[in-house]
Amino acid sequence: MAVYKRGDVWWYEFIFAGKRVRESAKTSRKTIALEAERQKRLELERALSGMPVEGREGRIRSVADALRCYVNTYSINHRKTAVAYVKSCTKNVERLLGNILLPDLTEDRIRNYMAVRQRERASGRTINAELGELSRAIGHHWSNLWPRVRKLQERRDVGKALSRAQERRLLDAADKNRSPNVKTMVRVSLLTGLRAGELASLAWGRVDFANRIVTVGESKSEAGRGRQIPMNEDLYRVLSSHARWFTTRFGTTKPEYFVFPHGSPFPNDPTRPTVELKTAWDSIRTSAEVDCRWHDLRHTVCTKMAEAGVPESTMLAIMGHMSRAMLERYSHIRMAAKREAVEALRLESNSDFVEPVPTKVPTIAHAAAKLKTVTS
Repeated sequence: MAVYKRGDVWWYEFIFAGKRVRESAKTSRKTIALEAERQKRLELERALSGMPVEGREGRIRSVADALRCYVNTYSINHRKTAVAYVKSCTKNVERLLGNILLPDLTEDRIRNYMAVRQRERASGRTINAELGELSRAIGHHWSNLWPRVRKLQERRDVGKALSRAQERRLLDAADKNRSPNVKTMVRVSLLTGLRAGELASLAWGRVDFANRIVTVGESKSEAGRGRQIPMNEDLYRVLSSHARWFTTRFGTTKPEYFVFPHGSPFPNDPTRPTVELKTAWDSIRTSAEVDCRWHDLRHTVCTKMAEAGVPESTMLAIMGHMSRAMLERYSHIRMAAKREAVEALRLESNSDFVEPVPTKVPTIAHAAAKLKTVTS
């Protein structure tokens, strides 16, 4: 039995079924620590009981084991974008909880994980998503695994639209960025409402300059995949300029080549999509002094269309998918724009029309008496 002291507290450590077990005995007395180690061994041995000898190690799994198995099987019947999202969610879980055995994944450890991720400035939505993927990897609902751990509060807003001044500052900052990808991506997003993932996966085969149409490939939603967005004059000019740069850099715009190729700050592989957007975007918005998310570019597009009176069906066709909360918000924006528009409608002065002014304000008693006369 291996017990050792850290400060005033005893710990125990041993190898069991090929896994290292190391925990605090939460005591300052060695005899109690030895007993805690013995009880832990008995607990693990009970978990192993009832299985063939050659498969016993499978009963004692760590968090990292469960996550790897989950991610590997998840990729069988899910899209690449969904698999990338799951990998992103499980990365931090494995970093902070990977060496913990599943039977030891207590509610206190989950709360501690939340606290650490909050100190790392992760949002409530991100932390909930990470632990949600962990619960799915284990195979049980959050409420069953950690019934007394409440999910963190998430932002319920649907984004914000940029002002014209903020938009201008972002474009100026993007022009100063060394990457030819990013400065074009910001403009295309503001002219189409495409999500970051939809932009990154866009191939030249889906950019039809002859008919001036962009066809979306991979998308977050079924409604978003394959939708067609017409190019206005600004979008046509931006993409044409990018195509000329691309041809100079890579010789041709093959249909399978990505519009925004891999490589930072100077793209070098058109067969792979760019992965530089997050870092470049942080630099751009910091330089522009604009506190916003990339997704707010999409909300800016929605707001502009709503203010222009674009019908909901047309907005859905262009944007691909919007939640009910988003539709309600843009319905309010449309009404606000309409109210502002009708303020320009005024009747010419008409001296023959004089609004009648009552000479006597009827009292309640007078009104009641009049009502009684009418009904009798």
